[in-house]
Amino acid sequence: MNSRLPLEGIKVLDATSNIAGPWGGTILGDLGADVLKIETPNGDPARFMAPIDADRSAYFHIVNRNKKIITIDLKTQDGRSKLQELLDGCDVFLTNFLPAQLERFGLTPSELMKSRPQLIVGNLSSYGSQGPSSSWPGYDATLQARTGIMNVTGERHGPPVRAGVSILDLGAGTWLALGILAAIVKRDRTGVGSLVETSLYETGASWVSYHIAAFELTGDASVRSGSGHPAFSPYGIFSTKSGDICIGVGNNAIFAKLCTAIGQVKLIEDPQYRENMDRVKNALALKGEIEKGLLLHPASYWVKVLCESGVAAEEVLRPEEMLTDEQAKSIGVLINYPDNSTAVKVVPGLPLRFDGVRPQVILPAPHRDS
Repeated sequence: MNSRLPLEGIKVLDATSNIAGPWGGTILGDLGADVLKIETPNGDPARFMAPIDADRSAYFHIVNRNKKIITIDLKTQDGRSKLQELLDGCDVFLTNFLPAQLERFGLTPSELMKSRPQLIVGNLSSYGSQGPSSSWPGYDATLQARTGIMNVTGERHGPPVRAGVSILDLGAGTWLALGILAAIVKRDRTGVGSLVETSLYETGASWVSYHIAAFELTGDASVRSGSGHPAFSPYGIFSTKSGDICIGVGNNAIFAKLCTAIGQVKLIEDPQYRENMDRVKNALALKGEIEKGLLLHPASYWVKVLCESGVAAEEVLRPEEMLTDEQAKSIGVLINYPDNSTAVKVVPGLPLRFDGVRPQVILPAPHRDS
């Protein structure tokens, strides 16, 4: 694809569908790998996720860019034979089939790697390849529920809430790509391929690491903290004269800067708020004291004043406002989408640059294979 990119020359067969697995394949494609997407005759379900754009969708554009496509019916002997032929010429094979499907299609990693010792197999599943839940289906939301993410998301006295972005799908896809990169390094060193496994469940487990450790230390059940955080205060959403801002304070020095900037110096030595643990205990009262100062000016004023004072603060914006954000423009995080047949003109690129250059979209997400 692009000789400036680190995976130029790596051939990937991507037999995944929906969001998590395909995102892993797209990361590899963005990094320069030659990715061939294998799609069933019925089409990847991601094509039909709202909003739809002819035979693609918003999700499909994002998680299947920089790929070519071939339609293979793995339920037929001809289809399975064709896949075996393709496997002979590839470096990496990605799947997100359930264990029973891998058996049925003759695609268990042990069988594939027996005759292809240099092959790297990446398998992304819902719950992992073993254990009592390994055969269960799963989606981002259901695994957010299982791993406790929903239970710590939302307002303290409100119901559990799904995170507003598909953190387990995109997170698991990212872990899949990271594992593949490590396996490529190992193969370059040893000449031997690897089985790389990850799952939505394992990704969720890693995201709640803090909560598990905190419970082990205290025995206290995890709670929802809204926009705040159980480990820091002040931290979260605060009202101003016009609009809300999010403020993050990670230590006493930053707390002093905040109090000084908003004209509430008296709070610095108040015994209720002197140390972080005091502030966490009295977070609600502290929020009221801080807002007394913030209500004098609008959100845009305070963001500038606080950030210039060394206090992290931001207005609460919608995702689409990034399209006109000068910071996004300055670091080139939005890259051109080379497809005149769609209204999608730019997409966020990988959050990586190599020698100052961000990987670009060379191929738009493919239409259905005719």
